[in-house]
Amino acid sequence: MSPPWARRTDGVEIHPGDGVVPILKEAGPRSLQIVGTGFYLTRYGLFGTARHVLEELVPSEGKGATRSFVLHRADDNSLHFRRILRVHMHKSADIGVGQADNYLDRFPDNPLWNMRPILCTQLPAPGSPLVTYAYPENRVMDFAVPPQERIIQCGYYEGAFLRYVAETEHPFMDVPYFETTIDVRSGASGGPVFNQSGRIIGVNCRSWEFDGHDEPLSYMVPIERLFELEIDPAGIPRDSWEAAQMPSEAWTRWLSGYGLCLYGHTGLEPPVR
Repeated sequence: MSPPWARRTDGVEIHPGDGVVPILKEAGPRSLQIVGTGFYLTRYGLFGTARHVLEELVPSEGKGATRSFVLHRADDNSLHFRRILRVHMHKSADIGVGQADNYLDRFPDNPLWNMRPILCTQLPAPGSPLVTYAYPENRVMDFAVPPQERIIQCGYYEGAFLRYVAETEHPFMDVPYFETTIDVRSGASGGPVFNQSGRIIGVNCRSWEFDGHDEPLSYMVPIERLFELEIDPAGIPRDSWEAAQMPSEAWTRWLSGYGLCLYGHTGLEPPVR
């Protein structure tokens, strides 16, 4: 399978590495550890991931940890450690969003912009191929030692959609989820799950391997759970195209995840009506 991150909201084909980023936290003096994977939701640095990844950075809702970042590759191939400024977590589902620094305050004429994806809430048919792009099983990057080659492992991990599980079907789960055969390794949590059209339908959570079974069993949070989050609009640049789509009253309250799609900050298929 040639898995497509595939297309921006304007139809241009892109590579997953332009929109899917490793999430890092400080592991010690001058050292960073990848704790999960995230994916940009908006051009100005809002990203989605798993709630349990964000819980490694900050114990409760609010500002980001003292030293936590997403690693961003710019169009000129330069790398930027974008500070995580704040996080918002779903109260029950394993999904959340963070705001990465877009450099607007420091470099108003040259902020960081990034890709945005297309989300999809339509369920695939059982057996349909799925793929994630993620950053699993990476070593701690120690910048205190002499210069050395630092390799970040990332790639595609394929599987199939098994079924949608309602919250009433599982004795220990109180929110709906997807079962798949994608192998979600350590560090892949929070990565986006793509359908055959390159649309994001869910977020990696966890997987298990059982004796006697050839394939792993994993569960993913449906992307529609993101719509229930409430997000601080402070990170939205006031002179941006996105800001112009919002009514004035939207700035006086927190923005719902659904509002990101409603006002065109994030792509959604089928479109919001």
